[in-house]
Amino acid sequence: MSYPQRTVEVVDAGLVIDQSATLLWEDIRRAFIYDAGTEAEELTCAEFHLAEGYSVEINSQMPGWDHAIEHLPGRIDNLVDER
Repeated sequence: MSYPQRTVEVVDAGLVIDQSATLLWEDIRRAFIYDAGTEAEELTCAEFHLAEGYSVEINSQMPGWDHAIEHLPGRIDNLVDER
């Protein structure tokens, strides 16, 4: 069974994940960017901790990743880049 490619899109209000859920900029309390890949496969992730107490993760294999990462420093005050 194959699954559709997950996507991330930047909109004025926040980040749209898989065209179905929007992470509002104002609800993101903290974000971490970190490397999670192996020697064989590079993978960078961003994990968003939200006001509601849960977190959402996106990764560098998702279409829209580069555009999303460019916007994070200007939109999230509590951004930790551990790359």
